[in-house]
Amino acid sequence: MATRTWSGAVDGDWSDLNNWVEAAVPVSTDNVYIVSGSVDIDGIDVNAVALASLTVGQQYTGSIGSSGTKLQISATNFDYSGQGTSMYIEGTFTTVTVQNTSTDENALNLYGDSDTIATLRILGGRGSINIAASCNITTVIEQIGADGVTTNIADSTTIGGSCALTMDSGKMELNQAVPTITVFGGDLEAALDTGTVTTLNQYGGKIRWNPSASCTITTLTVYGGLFDSSDSTAPEFTITNATIYDGTVRETSGIENATWTNPIAMEGGEVLWDSGREITVT
Repeated sequence: MATRTWSGAVDGDWSDLNNWVEAAVPVSTDNVYIVSGSVDIDGIDVNAVALASLTVGQQYTGSIGSSGTKLQISATNFDYSGQGTSMYIEGTFTTVTVQNTSTDENALNLYGDSDTIATLRILGGRGSINIAASCNITTVIEQIGADGVTTNIADSTTIGGSCALTMDSGKMELNQAVPTITVFGGDLEAALDTGTVTTLNQYGGKIRWNPSASCTITTLTVYGGLFDSSDSTAPEFTITNATIYDGTVRETSGIENATWTNPIAMEGGEVLWDSGREITVT
């Protein structure tokens, strides 16, 4: 295990030892730091390398890879705070922690294959973080204290059967079902086309439940905030069990496409639905 620090002294070639302070190209188990400078790093296939850690610091303002040629590399821990306008990285990571980004819509783009990311933590940022359909998130998704960030989890992203999403800030565009979702704040836009959310707990913020095809929430509990499915275009979606303690559920799609399998248990709050429609409330 060694430390390797990017300098970009010659150009953007990852494989040129003269671009590294230690005059050595990173190999597996190394700790790699890209923490300063503005030299763009070329995309390259080094997917046989599994780093101990990859750190991109906020003083680095260059870009990494491109949509056509990504930096393909893996690391146990990937810590990101870079300020470059576009980052394209593909690999397998145990933990990805994002603490800052540029304001760009391609601030950070992650790609991968099986077991790509076990834990994704987004703790800051000012632009967009895009998780490609080729990724597999197995355990944890967190967006905490990240008011300025927009995270997009693409349709067909593989989500683990015990994966849990927790958010309290920012915006998340969720295009694939996550089994357990807890929302304390922020704006969650769920544009699902299939799948089941087993447990959805909302304490605040806004959930825009906009499925485009049949999907299911097994248990929905609203403690506060706004749960809004009025823009859904799905022919039908199902909510099996629902309890409202406070906040608002808005189910005014105009096409009456929500099936509430059991009566809605009201402990407070309000439910809005289409005029003339019958919904059972207890």
